[in-house]
Amino acid sequence: MNKVARKWLRQALHDLEMAQKNIPIQGYDVAAFLSHQAVEKLLKAVYALRDRKVPKTHHIDELARGLGLQDELIHVMMELTIDYTFSRYPDVGDLIPFEAYDEKIATGKVKIAEQVFEALAGEFQPLLGEDNG
Repeated sequence: MNKVARKWLRQALHDLEMAQKNIPIQGYDVAAFLSHQAVEKLLKAVYALRDRKVPKTHHIDELARGLGLQDELIHVMMELTIDYTFSRYPDVGDLIPFEAYDEKIATGKVKIAEQVFEALAGEFQPLLGEDNG
């Protein structure tokens, strides 16, 4: 099938797994960032699956709208938008990122990412059975 889509998907799945694994070690800011990254890369995998050019943007709402996803799902995803920047840079808000995120917030971010993966599973499921090549 689509080699580019598979690469995006594999990285998206890895990012989601790492987001999940950062919660028990209190890497809450990292979990939030990786939740955003997982969704961004999943959406880019869908672009590639649909034989469309993968946009060079980190704005997941733009990516989702470009794919024609449901407004309800886009609204949920937008909860992750701030985390692309805020979770990494200490000069974006009043708090340092690792102080601003807690277990409840990070768990919520991961759950959003999981929800997006679940909603789009029908599109990317065929890629999971392919060889790693």
